[in-house]
This record gives sequence, structure tokens and C-alpha cells, in this order.
Amino acid sequence: MKQKTRLLGTLGALLAVSAVFSLSSCTKARPYNGETFPATPPEESVTAEMPDFASYMKQISFLGCGDNIIYKGNVKEAKSNAVKGGREYNFKPMYDRVAQRIEQADIAFINQETVMAGDGYELSYYPMFNSPQDVGYDLRNLGFDVVGIANNHMLDKGAKGLEKTIAFWKSMEGVLLIGGYDSQEDYDTLRVLETGGIKIAFLAYTYGTNGLTKAASSPVVIPYINEDNITRQVAAAQKAADMVIVSVHWGDEGSFKPNDLQKRTAKLFADCGVSAVIGHHPHVIQPVEWIIGKDGNKMLCVYSLGNFAAEQAYDYNMVGGMISFDIVQIADTKPYLENVVFTPTVFHFNSSFTSNRIYPMDEYTPALAAAHGVRTAYKHTLDYNRLRKYATDTIDPEFLPDSLKEDKKNEAA
Repeated sequence: MKQKTRLLGTLGALLAVSAVFSLSSCTKARPYNGETFPATPPEESVTAEMPDFASYMKQISFLGCGDNIIYKGNVKEAKSNAVKGGREYNFKPMYDRVAQRIEQADIAFINQETVMAGDGYELSYYPMFNSPQDVGYDLRNLGFDVVGIANNHMLDKGAKGLEKTIAFWKSMEGVLLIGGYDSQEDYDTLRVLETGGIKIAFLAYTYGTNGLTKAASSPVVIPYINEDNITRQVAAAQKAADMVIVSVHWGDEGSFKPNDLQKRTAKLFADCGVSAVIGHHPHVIQPVEWIIGKDGNKMLCVYSLGNFAAEQAYDYNMVGGMISFDIVQIADTKPYLENVVFTPTVFHFNSSFTSNRIYPMDEYTPALAAAHGVRTAYKHTLDYNRLRKYATDTIDPEFLPDSLKEDKKNEAA
């Protein structure tokens, strides 16, 4: 697991902190980022040479990725990519174009949509998935620190398949599993990740499991969306950590807009004090917004990151996103988020369901779009400009990369 502590990344920020320490005789709080700058530390806490920036001001980076759904073409190609003498499947090439972003983030999260039950279970695909466990090894090696498995497919291989999937992820050193619990005690145990001196509690919920239910004799717990559980768990998480991030599976498939249940649940999270919600399930992207909860809590809500990887049939299913932000903490105050960016992605495959790749949208080309499997295999419409328009129509320019902000300006002109 990456354990990087980064100071604020500009000389100006460091000089600003230096100025705070140089004014050690002034104890009046000053504004920062629209809130209140903590009082200057007492003079005796400052060394003669250099203030302890690492303990006073901390900053870590977060990257969140959407639905990782493993289809037959992915598995076939991963088998052909296997290295002699290595594991049976090699999925890493599928992530080549985004691998550096994943590795560089202090905390990288992904929603792993398909279970990995292992020995005794055949591989399977839509509508009841079971994927090779080599997917998990590759995700870990890419640098994902937090993996969520609370989704509507988590019972595709029954409670026993879920138990084996949970056991697999728990055996993975350096990965924090959320959303899968092998007992009530496990469910009640908070998942807290400390990185760069900041403690973050992670919670996960799903709207349902496609009508499947676990056997009454199974000890596994499915974290369904439930107001009482959410209120209780967020309160406990706030006591154990500096901030709370929630992964939630919700919404209507194919809809670019959040439904009423999503909005009500998002407001509940904000009122409880959650700092960020990372949403999944619609298989298309949905808006990003700030929600103000009780006591002025400012929460980032990403309603849906869409698909990260999925060989689905329509162009809108190919557009996903990576949400990135910095988590900043000054002294012992509550951390806040800044530099929030939604980077749209395009999932590519060809007519043979090979050449599977996740591209940042800025690196995708009209030539690739012309050869996309949605057009050549499924015989459906896919146009390069329309892919970009899905992003600019859905995501507020505040959160878009500069190149797509220009697209938005050109549309308005």
C-alpha cells in the first residue's frame, strides 16, 4: 500500500505556512479556503531552523475509478497476454493508459463489479459473473489500495461464492476491502486507512443484489442501503477517523441523471458528515456536485463514475470517469477536499472483443472510435464527438479537465 506524505505542492503554499509560523505572537484565527485558519502554534513549538510542516499541514491525493466488469473478451485476451511461467491470465495491458495515474495516487479506489470465487467455480459472464482471481492480483499490482465489492452482482455465485471472494481479497496484502463482510462482527469493524498521517474511514453500500438473497445459514452480511445503518456507521466512523468516504451502488441503469432515491440518500450522507460519496451502477456517468449538509458540512457527491471496463453494447456505456482530488489537513482540523477533477475515460475494444483498453478521453482518437467494437461488433452508433459530448453534457465544467472545458465553451459559442 502506498504510504506517501506530500506537503502542499507549490512554493507559494509553503511560503504561506512559513508566514504563519513567523507570526507566532499572533494567535487570532485567519480564514483559509473559505473556512477558519487554526490559530498559530505557540512559539516554543517552532524549531529555530524550520517549522514541522509535515505535522502541521498534510496533503494526500485520491483517485476513484468506476465499474470494473470482466466480460468474456477480456478473459480471452488476458489469457493470450499471459507471460510464460507466470499466472494464467494477464489483465494489466487493459489498464496501460491509466496505470501511471493509479500508481501515483496516494490512495486509489476501484469498484470491482464481478466476484472472484476461485477454485470450484466456473468462469461466467453476463448476467451472472465470476471472474479469474488474476484480475485481483493485477489490480493490486497496478496500485489500487481500496477495493469495493458492494454491488448488485455480489451474490451471483451465492453466499459461498461471496465468502470465497471476500477471503481472496482479505488475503491480498496492501489492499483494503470494503463492501464485503464474512460475519456480523466483520461488518461492524470499521475500515480505516491511514495515509500520510490522515485517517480515512471507508464505508460501502448497495441498493440491492438483483433479487438474489443469501441463505439464512450463511454468516455473510450484505451492506444494503439502510438509513439507520448509515447513520450509525457514519457516526462511528467519524469518531475513528479524520474523514469518511462512502462507495455506494445506486441509481437507474442507462440514466444520466440521479433518481430521487439517490438524491435523498446523498443528502443523508451529507447530513451525517460524510466528506465524499463515490457512486456506481448506472453504467453511464452522472453529475458531480457539492452538497451542503447539516452544520454546514460540504460533501462531494459523484453520482456515477460509469464503467471503467465493460464490453457492453452502446456508446454511452463506453464513457466513464476517474475522480481525483487532494485531501488537505491543517493541524488537527477536519480535512477538506480541493483540486477536484473528473477525468472522462473511454473503454475501447475492437470487432473481435480484443484490444481492450481504458483511455483517458483526451488520448482517445477519431480513428480508434471508427474501429470500436460497439460499431463493428454490435453494429450500434458510436461517434468520437458524441463520446466527448456525453462528458460535457453531464459533468459541470467546474470539474472537467481544461480540454473538455474548451469543448463546452465551443458548444456555447
